[in-house]
Amino acid sequence: MDKRPPLHLHLLAHPKSKVASELAEALMRRFVEHPVSGGLRIPVFFTPDNGDDLPPRLVGKNGLDLDAAQHTIIVVFADDIMLRTIRAGTGNEWTAFVKQAIELAPLDMSNHHILPVALELAGFGISDVVNVLPALVKDAESTTAQSRRLAIVSFHIAARAIQLLEHGKVPALAPGRMQAPVSIFLSHAKADLDKENHDDPVRHTRALLNELPVEQWFDAQNIATSQQFADAISAGIRDCSIMLAFHTDHYNSRPWCQREVLEAKRFGAHTLVVDALQTGEPRNFPYGGNVPTVRWQFSDAPQTDAWQVIDRAVLEALRLKHNRALLEQTAAPHETILPTAPEALTLAHQGGEEGEEKNFLYPDPPFPRDELKVLQQLRPNARFVTPLTKVARRLRPDHLKTITASISESDDLQNYGLSLAHMHTLTDEIFLYLLLAGLKIAYGGALKGTLSKESNFTQRLFELVRTYSKLAEDVNALPLEYAIINVAPWPLWLSYGEPEFKLFEGKVAELKEAPHPDLPWNDDELFPLTEIGRIIASDTPERRYAWSRGLTRMRNHITELSEARLVIGGKLKNFSGLIPGVVEETWLSLTQKKPLYLIGGFGGAARAVVDLLSGMQRPEFSNEWSEQFVPDYDAALSLYGQHGGDLQTLDNLGREIATYSNTTLSLVFNNGLSDIENHELIYCTDPQRIAELVLTGLSRL
Repeated sequence: MDKRPPLHLHLLAHPKSKVASELAEALMRRFVEHPVSGGLRIPVFFTPDNGDDLPPRLVGKNGLDLDAAQHTIIVVFADDIMLRTIRAGTGNEWTAFVKQAIELAPLDMSNHHILPVALELAGFGISDVVNVLPALVKDAESTTAQSRRLAIVSFHIAARAIQLLEHGKVPALAPGRMQAPVSIFLSHAKADLDKENHDDPVRHTRALLNELPVEQWFDAQNIATSQQFADAISAGIRDCSIMLAFHTDHYNSRPWCQREVLEAKRFGAHTLVVDALQTGEPRNFPYGGNVPTVRWQFSDAPQTDAWQVIDRAVLEALRLKHNRALLEQTAAPHETILPTAPEALTLAHQGGEEGEEKNFLYPDPPFPRDELKVLQQLRPNARFVTPLTKVARRLRPDHLKTITASISESDDLQNYGLSLAHMHTLTDEIFLYLLLAGLKIAYGGALKGTLSKESNFTQRLFELVRTYSKLAEDVNALPLEYAIINVAPWPLWLSYGEPEFKLFEGKVAELKEAPHPDLPWNDDELFPLTEIGRIIASDTPERRYAWSRGLTRMRNHITELSEARLVIGGKLKNFSGLIPGVVEETWLSLTQKKPLYLIGGFGGAARAVVDLLSGMQRPEFSNEWSEQFVPDYDAALSLYGQHGGDLQTLDNLGREIATYSNTTLSLVFNNGLSDIENHELIYCTDPQRIAELVLTGLSRL
């Protein structure tokens, strides 16, 4: 089976276009949701930004590889900045890129798709193909206009993604005419279609659907006079991409509406409920639950409400297709795939014979234990698992309990088409998998500077453990007390007080203070205590030297604590000592032959080490670079000669790491993975695959 991701989405904006970049980031938040939210989880990449404003290459080394996934969609947001040719503008290069991309992925013939989007009139110059979208008014900057623009682009991306996953291509009815990408079944109560009811959600939704490339099933127009009503309804539901159920005051009192809900459950058709209740209802139909819901706002702009409903419907249809494609890659032969969470009706339709053992694989998040218990009471021989529960049950060596995380934000994420939001979301998911596998995580991270969990990895790791604790209970994973070992370096722990200590309540994490280095000054001389707290900046040669000594002691200490190390990202500038922490920690694992899992797909110091091991030159591993970018470098370096310490420089470490470039990766990393598996790991950005490879290697040690 093809193990590549089912779908990749590249959202390409000119690096200097604020409007296009903000649109790309907003779209990413739609297509990449939190790992335990149950929402869409499609890998999204931005324009690789190397400072030249050029589009990515489509072929050759470090190019945008269409075939990295089974299906790839490239969306190009074209505006006047992208098309500009004067004053070193790169418009010709972007136009050539789109032309080449369309030639490589022609409509109706390729398993990939190119979608140019004109954000303003100038954007139409990007291509003469017909799938350039109508101009999205740029100068209407109201919240409503921005929301509508986002919904329009999201709809067109999701619709084409559905076609790729369903047909393996974006079909065309004729040259230049694209087949309707989705079919929506409208389930409604006829009492709501009163001609006097101008607030009717069905009427407004249909009006908008008529303007879109959508095939809609509406009983008043889709049932032939010679056709049986019940048969026509069943056929429409069975063949639709998604059913929209307009839950109004009348809906659940209508027998045919109830029948349509039951038919959707019987056929496994995905349903989105439009909550349009105004007064209420005496009884809610019990089988209308276990589906996503969107609220009709009854606003002054009903077309905006309609756009939100249609946009959500298409995203839900895509989620169903993508879930199925992902689960098919991991399902065992004896498992029945359910692209949505099971319920009692699932057992009625797919539960098999009484007493028959049945195994269901459904998408994350896993059920809470109480809900799962109800299903198993209904069918004791049924088993329900998700990708997370499979990870939770994965075997690991009994002696291996702790893995060290060497991670910080990369300086060059944009070079790889990624953002901080990517790194936060994806690395959180990696560590969630490792926690569910029963591993403790040792991390030498800071709690100072900011206590925001969005920007502080230590804070997010603590929050992840709290999330894990609930999940672990639901999936029968090992209960972990003190799942995090936080090793604070000196002098950082000098500044800790009640706000930091409070974070360690509840057996979430264990605090260890790294050893104090031997220095010729006392703490108060170096880092005086003031009215606002202790000043611990590395803003003098003596302080930078002290920080460097303290960080090295911490990194040695944390290496001794752990049995393996996972390396991701890492700063190459703006660190407190003399060398980046990720580089020194990687070198410690290499020289001590501790299992090392090196991930370079997120750039940063980890990628720099990957490049060295590949025989490439990196300018960062030189004294000249350190002198330029590390404040007080020469003065702090001379203090090692006066006062001692284990001195390492980037120049020395670079030479030592480069000596491993002629050795096979399996021997270099000593991590239980083959050369091929290690090569995949070091360039991978898929969190589930990274966790799978790490756990596979650990299980072989």
